[in-house]
Amino acid sequence: MRTIVLGVMTTVMVVTAVALMLASGESVTLDSGRLSGVAGDDPTVRVYKGIPYAAPPVGDLRWRAPQPVKPWMGVKAADAFGPHCLGRLFGPPQPIAVSEDCLYLNVWAPAQSRGASLPVFAWIHGGGFQGGSGSEPIFDGGAFARKGVIVVTFNYRTNVFGFLAHPELTKEDKYHASGNYGMLDQVAALEWVKRNIGVFGGDPSRVTIAGESAGAYSVSALTASPLARGLFHQAIAESGGYFMPKPGAMRPLGAAEKIGADFAATLGAADIADLRRRTADDLMKAVVKMEDFFAFQPGIDGRFLQEPVYTTYARGQQAKVPLLIGSNTDEGAFLIPEQRPSAQEFEARLEQTFGAHTSDVRHLYPVDRPKALIRSELDLAGDGEFNYPMWKWAVTARQAGPVYYYLFGRTVPAAPGAQYKGIPRRDIGALHGAEVAYVFGTLDKVSGTPKWETTDRELSAAMLNYWANFVKTGDPNGPGLPAWPRYEAKAHDPLMRFEGAPRVTPDDRTPRMNTLDVAFQPHHKRTRALGAR
Repeated sequence: MRTIVLGVMTTVMVVTAVALMLASGESVTLDSGRLSGVAGDDPTVRVYKGIPYAAPPVGDLRWRAPQPVKPWMGVKAADAFGPHCLGRLFGPPQPIAVSEDCLYLNVWAPAQSRGASLPVFAWIHGGGFQGGSGSEPIFDGGAFARKGVIVVTFNYRTNVFGFLAHPELTKEDKYHASGNYGMLDQVAALEWVKRNIGVFGGDPSRVTIAGESAGAYSVSALTASPLARGLFHQAIAESGGYFMPKPGAMRPLGAAEKIGADFAATLGAADIADLRRRTADDLMKAVVKMEDFFAFQPGIDGRFLQEPVYTTYARGQQAKVPLLIGSNTDEGAFLIPEQRPSAQEFEARLEQTFGAHTSDVRHLYPVDRPKALIRSELDLAGDGEFNYPMWKWAVTARQAGPVYYYLFGRTVPAAPGAQYKGIPRRDIGALHGAEVAYVFGTLDKVSGTPKWETTDRELSAAMLNYWANFVKTGDPNGPGLPAWPRYEAKAHDPLMRFEGAPRVTPDDRTPRMNTLDVAFQPHHKRTRALGAR
């Protein structure tokens, strides 16, 4: 009997020890110190939350390039997400603190990945460069980790803290640059990945950068920046890229410096030292009063970027890596006004947007019927910020390497009679950001979770597999999935449609995009009327 009891106790102790090991995630040694993690929602996944990848950008480090982390003693518990970076919040308030001290990242890895040399998926959050966080629930990397992919998400400085340019900041910088601190944060996070991901079982030579919205714009900028070369090997961009082929598509340093100088003047700040002494709350109060919601955003600072992203691509000087890119059917819906415009008001907007080319594009946006006017509103808003730039990116980049192009069109299930900005929800396709939870396999973490249908579950499983395959090989194709061809220069360019079951179809928007391509060329002086990132 005693032998049986001892055997049972030993078994219990072993099981408990294994459970504790998984819960603690085992300790790993970074270049800044030792770290312990926690078990994910699935105990076969280890999660390390709130890892500092740069020193807190506060005090005298406000509006400076990210600095190295101060090493720590002992084992740091990476069991809670770090604070969100200060900025304009999107969506419902988050249960996580908001602070200037926000340069933290998170890692999801298979529990048995030590020494495995797994591919890495480095996710860049959206938020218009005005807010957002790498720790939003739908960015949970557990599903990718279960497929043998290590996921890294991170915060970067946004709004005035991430993108203030000023003549004094330019003068004090040894590179004579200012304004792209949030982008330098992204580079610092990728440098951290290169130095440290091996201890989690990741391969620093197999890193895919990916992002949505501002995160996708960031991906396009990183592929063009000399500072990011060698830090990634593939790229995924969902709904965003700097590919308007016109002057002013990205703000030059001088223009950004003027915005910064005017901002300082509104606060009565004598100089940058004075501005650094102001509280973060005072700065944000001043930001909220500004007319331009997107006053602070990435620009051509002379260090991170020497020229517009589109120019770098036109010269063939971008990082030539495999790309998986696309957009959603009606993501421009969030840009249209609550008040429906009349046909005459919409025509005036076309004139403001396209000027001398209005007659060339008018047939793309008919207004002869109420439903046609609504459809034209949605198309115009989506084309300028998402559809055209992603198409232009695909067309420009496919000469240098493989491009896999998609269109996401699944409408999230909604209650009968539901509306969005006064438009019946059934008349609108996929909204901005709707695809992200499908990609991450986190449908059940969507705020106010809809009643997902079997189609949604199956579509999410397929998209997760495509994305995971691409991260592993640079090609989304794999067993059990419909073949996804490259986007090539043919009469009927093939793209993958994600609406129900994935299917390849000709890109029926190509004639529309070709017409817009003429209207958006550099010789056309165009106002900023199609929204912002």
